[in-house]
Amino acid sequence: MDLQKDKDLLIKTFRELETRHELADFLEDLFTEDEFVDFAQRIKIAELILEDKTYEEIAEKVGASTATISKVGQAIKYGRGAFQKLFGGEKHGS
Repeated sequence: MDLQKDKDLLIKTFRELETRHELADFLEDLFTEDEFVDFAQRIKIAELILEDKTYEEIAEKVGASTATISKVGQAIKYGRGAFQKLFGGEKHGS
């Protein structure tokens, strides 16, 4: 298994989609309903963390475990800044 090649394939595939409709159709074919929920939940969590909500507030609002919230928080704190770029927040821990 070559993780970098897999990442490159995924990025290349997403970049080839030209319209919102093509992207929506592709995601419908690619993800199960549970995967949609999981990914959307992580995005909601990131947005709420960047709004300085507490883990308890986020857990109540989104229905996620504190473990999931913590994982997203770690991605925000130590990641590459993608969530901050999307949601206009400063990179936490900087």
